[in-house]
Amino acid sequence: MPKPFTFGIVGGSGAAGKAAVSALHKSASGNLLIGGRDLSKAEAVAAQFDARVTAAELDVLDSASLERFCSECTVILNCSGPVCVLQDRVAQAAFRNRCLYVDPAGLTLVKEAMLPHRREIADAGLCFVISAGWMPGLSELLAVYGHACAKAKMDTVESITVYSSDCGDWSRNALLDAAWFLHKRGLAPPGYFHKGVFTRVKSSAAMRTVALESPLPSGRFGLYFLPEMEEVGRRLNDCDFFSYSYVSGTSTILASMALALFPLPESLAVRMVRNIFRRNRFAVGGFVRVEVRGRAQGQPSVFSTSITFEPGREYWVHGTTLATVARLVAESKHFRPGVHYLADAVDPVALFTALESAGILPTANSDFPDRSSGSR
Repeated sequence: MPKPFTFGIVGGSGAAGKAAVSALHKSASGNLLIGGRDLSKAEAVAAQFDARVTAAELDVLDSASLERFCSECTVILNCSGPVCVLQDRVAQAAFRNRCLYVDPAGLTLVKEAMLPHRREIADAGLCFVISAGWMPGLSELLAVYGHACAKAKMDTVESITVYSSDCGDWSRNALLDAAWFLHKRGLAPPGYFHKGVFTRVKSSAAMRTVALESPLPSGRFGLYFLPEMEEVGRRLNDCDFFSYSYVSGTSTILASMALALFPLPESLAVRMVRNIFRRNRFAVGGFVRVEVRGRAQGQPSVFSTSITFEPGREYWVHGTTLATVARLVAESKHFRPGVHYLADAVDPVALFTALESAGILPTANSDFPDRSSGSR
């Protein structure tokens, strides 16, 4: 008999998991199975919904428990952590049980571990989407979306610039992963992508002061690329591509350098990362802004688009993105089979249409020539 259509939410009683369960229950058909080490917590989450949502005890560090859980599911949403400890355990179990797989985690760990299976995954018609949350995830996808929107109006695209940051109250596991990744990556040289090729710049040119429109912050931004954004930079080879992260002050720079250079105790590293987020004081909880510059009918043209969320809504936007991706993957809509980061896996316009229905609303502004009159 065919496997029942079931979304399995690993770590479903955590902040991201609960947000994903809520969004899936609103938008997806089929059943939802919440997996957690503390069964009572998973059952308490399930009790907030109807009979389509049930709970199961799941210890991701116990292979038999993980195999049993995945064998009951069609789609696995991995909301467990920290990734630096769990590595690719959940993804490998999903692969062995021929499940679809969606993971908000970055760090490159999961994707690199699954790449040896990418041909078998694609041949089976399966899709493994990695870095499918807020950041990384929407931050990279918005750049691809902005490029697609601008290409429809511009004759040539000259540059794409991304500005991003947030001040979210993220969990200890999320902060631990961020600290681990910063140390693993070290001090990456500053630069940008010139037609798909990374081009280094002097350290003195890595910072710029930018006045973004309200309610986005104005201040200093530094060139910084996550691996997911680097992949976007290599793909968009018809223009220059810049990625900037907000820098709240000198203390943020020093903390980032210390995290990159020294093997700090976990408690200290987590506290330092948490303080980086807390030093960000925005009118919004988080933002990604993309500016695309080019030419249309021989005239300079600009297209910009932004996503923001309200303070305290970081896990809502994170879980809603994850749930929307999981639903479209399950429905086999707009996603490429294989192993991909989100920005490479999906039709960006189609996903943003679905995200708008879920309440994630990008804003857009453009300055294009009037094609009917030939004037601006």
